[in-house]
Amino acid sequence: MGDKKSHRYGRISVGKDVSMTALALFPKNRYDSRKDRIIGAMKKNYTVFPLILLVLGCASQNYNAEGVRYYGQAQYDAAITSFQSALKDNSNDPNTLYNIAATYHQSARVALRSGHTAAAQQQYEQAAQYYELCLSKDRNHANAYRGLSALYMDCQHGEAAYKLLENWRNANPVSTEPKLELARHYQEYTRICMIQGRTEDALKLRSATEKLLHEILAAEPANYRALRALGYLKEESGDMTGAVFEYQRSLQAYPQQKDLEERVAALTR
Repeated sequence: MGDKKSHRYGRISVGKDVSMTALALFPKNRYDSRKDRIIGAMKKNYTVFPLILLVLGCASQNYNAEGVRYYGQAQYDAAITSFQSALKDNSNDPNTLYNIAATYHQSARVALRSGHTAAAQQQYEQAAQYYELCLSKDRNHANAYRGLSALYMDCQHGEAAYKLLENWRNANPVSTEPKLELARHYQEYTRICMIQGRTEDALKLRSATEKLLHEILAAEPANYRALRALGYLKEESGDMTGAVFEYQRSLQAYPQQKDLEERVAALTR
């Protein structure tokens, strides 16, 4: 599965093949410039992938629910305390490990926006470690792959995010979930390339995204997420008729998409 090239980004590992060394996510010789690029990216409206917490478990369910409530109130330290209590009931629960990772991740984003770079670095590294712990318990935990790849994108490590998702896809060639996440990564990176003025790279990524989405739809013609993503791809390229067509197919496959209904209505006025 892929090569064994090392990428010096953090204290974690990407999949099975990419080894992360004990360097900080923000290398000292590029510390301030990398921080400025990330904050600048946020100000330029780069898409920040939302983190979804999970309320799952048995004896730990009440603690998880409590942690999710604290998270929703932006009380991240309290949320982590609750999730850690849930972890004491079941130290092998990947969903609780994921919730801790996602909370550290969101806290890091808030710290970075506020200019607290040292705190953000520490929280990003803790988030990454818990994402990896989650994946050590469940090698196909989609939310953990999604969160860890988003973390790498936050920290300007697109290659690491790609390698993580590519390894997941190679390990599960029949599953559509890794392909969907890889397509999402391509779309995110396409937006970044467009903002940076790298039009040629953006067009190549857009083509790769479309190919991947068609591959998913060949296996699952009613996959609403792939249809929605394809519609968005067409809308970005200016094909509004094609976008509406794909959006409507997505809504037929899964009607509970209020925001997409509103988007279709706006495009067909």
